[in-house]
Amino acid sequence: MKREVCTGCSLLCDDIIVRSDGLFIDEIYGACLKGKEHFDQVISPNRIVKPMIRKEGKLISTSWDEALNKTIELIKESKDPIFYGFSTVTSEAQLKGLELARIASGYIDSNSSICHGQVLDVAKKTGISLTTLSEIINKADLIILWGANAAESIPRLLGKIVFSRGKFRMTGREIKTLIIIDPVKTASFNVMGVRDIALRIEPGKDFELIKMLKEECCTENSIPEKGIAGIDKSDLKRLLVQLTNAEYGVIILGQGILQANQKLNVIEELLELVEMINNKQERGRISLMTMGGHSNMVGFDQMTLTFYGKRGGIKFENGNPIDSDDNIISKITRDNFDLMFVVGSDPIAHFPKALSSKIAKKPLIVIDNKKSATTMVADVVLPSSITGIESGGLMFRLDMTPINVKPIIKPPSNVLSDQEILEKLIEKFKGGGK
Repeated sequence: MKREVCTGCSLLCDDIIVRSDGLFIDEIYGACLKGKEHFDQVISPNRIVKPMIRKEGKLISTSWDEALNKTIELIKESKDPIFYGFSTVTSEAQLKGLELARIASGYIDSNSSICHGQVLDVAKKTGISLTTLSEIINKADLIILWGANAAESIPRLLGKIVFSRGKFRMTGREIKTLIIIDPVKTASFNVMGVRDIALRIEPGKDFELIKMLKEECCTENSIPEKGIAGIDKSDLKRLLVQLTNAEYGVIILGQGILQANQKLNVIEELLELVEMINNKQERGRISLMTMGGHSNMVGFDQMTLTFYGKRGGIKFENGNPIDSDDNIISKITRDNFDLMFVVGSDPIAHFPKALSSKIAKKPLIVIDNKKSATTMVADVVLPSSITGIESGGLMFRLDMTPINVKPIIKPPSNVLSDQEILEKLIEKFKGGGK
């Protein structure tokens, strides 16, 4: 039995006990339901183990050579391809994806662009105070979930940061205050205790709440009598007291606030509020953490920032990155693409119908280890190993901490890793493959 890293979500738990003989996984201890489902994918009937191409309207099994050659043919015929996904593969594979997009003069982006990437984009202008899981465990006395249903999105997160004891928080849960700001009573509300604060905000009113907190400048004397955004005066006062008196507070941002009224820059206002509190705070400080769900979505942003100085959304032309205001949504909306290459993602299922229908009408190539709505309409499907179970490499946890994951068992016969598939495509594109 060994401790292994679970790549079922962005928490990348490194305390999962796995018993395996290198060929099969016999037992798993410590994994949440999400992690267990991830390990079950190894033997799932939904698993893809053979390359497929579409002929006469049907996907049929084929050889690797034919599938790879068809992929290269489609990419070379394309003048404006989109490369998308890359959030569940290793950073080594992400770099190969960037290389393929570069030589194909394509546009590349990850799931981050419709998730936590918005925070990093705004942070270029306002600055940002980030934190890590270790700091939260060891120091935090205030944890705020803002539009984040951690109990279901990342099941073990609250157990690690709320109920654990740290170096400077030996009393653990007893001294930690949990505040949840959400329009919906999610499963996360079930872990709240007597000292915690549940704030049921009106949908789309995050901007108004943040604006009020900024205008009050962290004082308690002029809070509106009728409250704001569906939150009464007494709860607003308690929120301000916690924000201004915490020794070490963290605000965890989820999709609820990231998608809250896109016409108003909610994230910019929130980052400015945090900066304002920290400038006035004498006792402690407030930090942020984003709660992206995919196992290595943070890693893609790390790679693009490191090698191209930009967070995702990179357009290449003649082998060089060029300035572009496009994002994945705007390109699809304007039909500004003629091919889509998807790695480890399911945009057909997850995007609105208006966008999914546009994707389905263009040539579509997919690298994935399981069937999905996207693979069902693809022109080429290339099966890959499961990262963290059948192949390894570098990944980044949701707090941007690098984690090295190792393979536990061997992949099915003739199934390659995402990195190996992309390397073969690059070689063939450059003319070195057969």
